[in-house]
Amino acid sequence: MKNLICLILLFSVSALYAQESNLKDKALEEFKQEHYNEAINLMEEALKDSPDDATIYYYLGFFNHYRAYDSRPLKGYDLSYSNKIFKYLDKAIELNPGFGNAKYFYGAECSGNAFAAMQNYDLGKIKYYYDLAYKKGAYPNWLLEFGRNILSSCDKESILFTGGNADFDVCLYLQLFENFRTDITLIPIGNIDRPWYVKFLKDGLKGGVRKISINLTDDQIFDIHPFKWDTTTVIIPISQELQEKYALNGNYKMQWALEPDLFSERNHSKIEGEKIRKRTYLSPQRAILLEIVEDNFQSRPIYFSNATDPFFYGGLDLFFQNCGLVSELLPFNTEQTEYGYNYQKIERLLQKDNLKDYYKIKETDIPRISGIVFGYHNSILILARYYSRNNKSKLKDLEKLFMESLCVGYKQDYEKLYSNQLEKITNEER
Repeated sequence: MKNLICLILLFSVSALYAQESNLKDKALEEFKQEHYNEAINLMEEALKDSPDDATIYYYLGFFNHYRAYDSRPLKGYDLSYSNKIFKYLDKAIELNPGFGNAKYFYGAECSGNAFAAMQNYDLGKIKYYYDLAYKKGAYPNWLLEFGRNILSSCDKESILFTGGNADFDVCLYLQLFENFRTDITLIPIGNIDRPWYVKFLKDGLKGGVRKISINLTDDQIFDIHPFKWDTTTVIIPISQELQEKYALNGNYKMQWALEPDLFSERNHSKIEGEKIRKRTYLSPQRAILLEIVEDNFQSRPIYFSNATDPFFYGGLDLFFQNCGLVSELLPFNTEQTEYGYNYQKIERLLQKDNLKDYYKIKETDIPRISGIVFGYHNSILILARYYSRNNKSKLKDLEKLFMESLCVGYKQDYEKLYSNQLEKITNEER
């Protein structure tokens, strides 16, 4: 009888586990199909059977955040909806204090609320949400160190385009709370298709965001839309200082062949006799990128985070000089030239004092974004190849820095891959 009771209990527990697992799997599949409401409903059902499952709370926070910010506009969205997201993620972190991805989405939700506060130019609320994200663990020490290294790689009074939450949020936190490199204007490159944000950048916010030049009227900004566009070469004004620095002749012009990034099935011809073809467009994001570069490159250095999806560059990466974690925009095509890399800046980046907190990534990993740290490893290889051609005596010290500061047992397969590549470079020169 006892054995029978045990078997029944075991069967019941197994059945409940299977049901919960099945609901979670179904929810994930619905989410992949972009059926967000269905995914959330299924995950809520799974929660009823497993009220202490940190992963379910995480997914509920994640899915609701995604539905609010990354899908179409959510009808009825207000702060109470955001509070629900915070509660789910709070519970996930309470049940699993080391849940890095839950901390990431907590920080992303704080960032979303901070952006809403930017629309009202409310510095107090912006700082409140970034401080909240920090206290919840969204910006661990290794990420703060990474942010300082990004900002330190930029020249004075630069404009820095960032990729997203991984680099933008931590850098803005450092500006707001450590007063670190507030001379730099940070711009998340994917957000410049929002008219209100373009206006915000034009105005700036005292104590929070340094303004940039945008030579459009407010009416033009709020009328941003896809523009009919074929690949067109645009002349970008450059300063006398840059002409002299790079010994460019007085007639030199920076020419950016800007390609369209939106495509339609609409057949179109602009003028009588032109061959009919499918219409192409310049997206609002790319149109504003053009405007910012056009209006500021003469007066301020422009940088791009190397953690950014290259799609957003619009072909400007042909003009990049890699500085390690960021790239500087130069006034000419740098491919196959001596200007492709700034080895002095990469050397300044790869110092032991700049990597003191790197090892902590093992304890406070945030899997969704932690991969950005391999920007250090890529920089090591860039410098190693340079030393192999120009200063072989420095290779040994570089290899020592790599082994002591960056081989800490985090994602060992990647560490081994980079270690093998570095070893190959150094062995070739011995």
